[in-house]
Amino acid sequence: MAALAHAAVLLPLMGVVAPIVIWATQKDKSRFVGFQALQAAAYQLSLIVLWFAGVGCYFVSFFGMFLLISGGALMAERSEPLAAGVLGLAFFLPFIIIGIMLLAMVSFVLYGLAAAVMVLQGRPFRYLLIAGWLERYLAQQPSAAEG
Repeated sequence: MAALAHAAVLLPLMGVVAPIVIWATQKDKSRFVGFQALQAAAYQLSLIVLWFAGVGCYFVSFFGMFLLISGGALMAERSEPLAAGVLGLAFFLPFIIIGIMLLAMVSFVLYGLAAAVMVLQGRPFRYLLIAGWLERYLAQQPSAAEG
């Protein structure tokens, strides 16, 4: 179940449902599966947030491209030396951002799959940044026996 929670990263946006369901149903049965599923859910939610941030950057660069192109054209009319650089940057910036987003997405998926493989082998996996934050958060929560 823990490996399935991590492997759900293959289904962008919809994959976050699987680790949430696994965590909700398994957290009381297995602490290991519960923590791995919770990590996977947090990891995939961060992927969604970063994806939307990347899309926002893309749209800003895309629409900013028109402003930069018009500014570069004005600079070119005045024979300013930066005109070619501004025009080149304006044209290629949206493509660069899309390329970075795709590389980041592939990296996120591969990292999630590495987690799935390690957990499938019975080894605990800890996502960078996320695992420590979740452990601190869970340590602050009262347990069901206390409450």
